[in-house]
Amino acid sequence: MAKIHIKGFILQLIAQTDGMWENEIAASVCEEYGRPGPYWQGAVRVTLSDLYSGGLITSLEERFDAYGDKMRFRFGLSDFGRQRMADTGLL
Repeated sequence: MAKIHIKGFILQLIAQTDGMWENEIAASVCEEYGRPGPYWQGAVRVTLSDLYSGGLITSLEERFDAYGDKMRFRFGLSDFGRQRMADTGLL
């Protein structure tokens, strides 16, 4: 059976929580789809940016990771995202 598209998987994953850090989301996606490595982790981060820009997810918390020298984001599902999931059968 074919797996759900990655955007849908991410939305379903986040919908089951009160928020997830981007690295947790990337790890779950890479494990689920068998796509390890920095390239696929980056691809998940780009997808998260797309979902955020579309208003489907919101940033609940941001932290600067001095060790990694980058910002880290904790995302949650927006009301609009939940509605779109219901409209498209993802919920």
